[in-house]
Amino acid sequence: MENSIKVQLYVFLSVFYGGLIIGFIYDIYRIFRYYLKPKKIATVLGDFIFWIVVVIVTFYMLIKSNFGEIRGYVFVGILLGVYLYLKILSNFVYPLLIKILKALYVFFNKIFYVLLYPFSLIKKLLMPQIKKVKKANSFSKETVKNMNRYINIISKKK
Repeated sequence: MENSIKVQLYVFLSVFYGGLIIGFIYDIYRIFRYYLKPKKIATVLGDFIFWIVVVIVTFYMLIKSNFGEIRGYVFVGILLGVYLYLKILSNFVYPLLIKILKALYVFFNKIFYVLLYPFSLIKKLLMPQIKKVKKANSFSKETVKNMNRYINIISKKK
């Protein structure tokens, strides 16, 4: 591959952009960890998946920009992109992502409420009848139990 300054600048900016993407992925991961509050094993699994995604993004970025050549400025570009994202952009993007996630939660919560409302209405209408059937069923079980007891008493007297 040609090693001109223009190509090296292109590669540096590509990996810098990749570093920004990695920082964004980290913000998304932070939000999921904040809301889900995983236990230790889930945290380890989540960290593993996060690093697999970071490696895939980095590998793809290197293959597309400079055919996978690893140079010192590639590491500098990635680290600089992640650092600047976390120091500057994350302060704006993280709260925005939280607001979007809360809005999506409210939206889907309302959709589920609307979808499940007919079932809750049916449950309200049928619950008194179900309680009556259960009460009648318990009465019949008690009656059978008493009848068996009386049959045992009568059979012992003969």
